[in-house]
Amino acid sequence: MRPHLLVRTGFVLVLALMLAACASTAAEGATPAIAPAPTAHVVEPHAVEPHAVEPHAHAAPLAADAPLPGASLLHLDDVWTDHRGDAVRLADHRGHPTVVVLFYGTCISACPVLLRDAELIEAALPDDVRAATRFLMVTFDPERDTPERLAAYAAEKGLDRERWSFLTADDRAVRRLAAALGVRYRPDGQGGFAHTNLITVLDGDGVPVARLEGLGLGPDAAVAALRAAR
Repeated sequence: MRPHLLVRTGFVLVLALMLAACASTAAEGATPAIAPAPTAHVVEPHAVEPHAVEPHAHAAPLAADAPLPGASLLHLDDVWTDHRGDAVRLADHRGHPTVVVLFYGTCISACPVLLRDAELIEAALPDDVRAATRFLMVTFDPERDTPERLAAYAAEKGLDRERWSFLTADDRAVRRLAAALGVRYRPDGQGGFAHTNLITVLDGDGVPVARLEGLGLGPDAAVAALRAAR
């Protein structure tokens, strides 16, 4: 499937609105409906208004002094814990193109395929781009996916790699990030979750440059976006 270019102005407005709504969505505990539709979208790099989203006053130190674009997800300054037990913020990865996947560890259907798709993206990257790229696997089941369980999961899947991090945080932080990415999830009544299957590519400033929604779409669109994001 060939990626389709989105209208950049429309995307920026939508993403800015989603980011602005994150806090209120988390506070209300809203659980949106699921909208599956497998597509791959590449978003052209673009300039955006720097104040579309205001950063929090206690944001993590940035990798560069330049202001973040308004559509950057790095304005979300929640503290996460990775599978190594380290406290991290999204802004810690500034300067690195990043692949982000939301999943949960007890999933036996879609999530393993999503992670495999992320592996295929990594394998298809040129050496220099691969060395610069980071892979963030974020659970939306923080109650069960503790750092210890995520460490065991990463080891079991052979993904305890230097460039990969499996992250967990409280439910509020997860919902803020999920809303910003456009990932929707809800309990399925059987101990699992119904959820959007989405891989998002961020550039070095944390701005989404590609969205691959669905399973088994192939790595080409993500690879192209990661090469351009360097």
